[in-house]
Amino acid sequence: MRPTFPRSQAAKTAVDGMIHRALDLAADSDRDAFERLLLHARGRSSLLRPPRAGGRYDSMSYTNVLVGLLSLASFHQRWLRAVDSWEPAEGDLLPQFGTLVRHLLAAYPVPAFLTTVWFDGSSVEARRRQGWFMHVGSGGNVRKADLPLPYTKRMAHLFLQAPDHFSVDQALRWGQVRGLGGSERLAEAVVATRLGRSFEAEDFWGKVVRFLVNHPELETARVDPIIEYLYDQRIAPRTFFDESGAEGEARPPQPDLSMKGRTAGSLWRQVVACRNDRGERGDKPVLRWPPSGIGALRLSEPRFGGRVWTIRELLTNWELRAEGGAMHNCAARYVSLCLKRRSTIWSMTVEDQDGRRRVLTIEVDPVTKTVVQARRSCNRRPNPKDREVLARWADVEGLKLDC
Repeated sequence: MRPTFPRSQAAKTAVDGMIHRALDLAADSDRDAFERLLLHARGRSSLLRPPRAGGRYDSMSYTNVLVGLLSLASFHQRWLRAVDSWEPAEGDLLPQFGTLVRHLLAAYPVPAFLTTVWFDGSSVEARRRQGWFMHVGSGGNVRKADLPLPYTKRMAHLFLQAPDHFSVDQALRWGQVRGLGGSERLAEAVVATRLGRSFEAEDFWGKVVRFLVNHPELETARVDPIIEYLYDQRIAPRTFFDESGAEGEARPPQPDLSMKGRTAGSLWRQVVACRNDRGERGDKPVLRWPPSGIGALRLSEPRFGGRVWTIRELLTNWELRAEGGAMHNCAARYVSLCLKRRSTIWSMTVEDQDGRRRVLTIEVDPVTKTVVQARRSCNRRPNPKDREVLARWADVEGLKLDC
């Protein structure tokens, strides 16, 4: 339950504190633009106005607004109009913020769902998506934007008609399914799966989407189990430990799995057989959550024999369990927090002539984009090299270090 503030002053103090922290984050070159945005957001709209006495204080909404204003300020050189001529819309956060973004950066209509890209911060991936907003807002064809999947003219047309409550990723997948001839029910079912939040291995998943469209006899309730089965068999890595305790990663059971020659009935029978087999072995169910939007790291050091550092987000309870077992920490206890999007857990590894090994378990607060913990095995503190790699990742992704 969200906290209720009996006095408006308590909420005002909390909001003021968030604004001061946001001012500290603004780059020197963007500070003037950010201060102008703050002035008009507070004076002319309810975006940063504390609730009245007895109202509900929702810190996430204020965080989104401040992150969005910081993002807008970083593009101030591309503003089309002066912020002081902005007329806010009636309504809650999204309609009001949407009018501000379109006022500053759009000469042409932009779908409401694209407004949310400004709440993603200033990571490389976030700025890429913010570029999509400006591309569409300048009258550009979304097909010519830097999209993560190939788009046809019909897909682009239907993308712009996606429901307002969708995320941008969901709208992209919606446009793809509908553009290939899929029904709205099928599009909704696909959007609700991992395909609505990830474009990993799109060469394969594009064929899966075509398969689903070409088999309308499939019940939409079977779409998610089918996609999870295909992911597990073709893509999901297997982590194991040998007798000495060293970690290894096995290939998925069917890394060359193809959709050619399959029928809807045979595929579903394979899904059922796999699920039954897992039940007989007593495996724990796989719990998955969407990626945070913060980018991963791959850093190569040719001077050190081609040593490669990676930092990747852990997105299932299995991955957390493997991390905790290898690093002798409590990563497995973070499943609930990750599912609720209150925390994200990352694994830093290094690969050299001696093989690949885990180095750090990292916790990042997805709301404040802050690295709050980073520990070696048995909760030992990072060494200077670990910190150097961690800092380079934080710099690229716009993260704060507080560990």
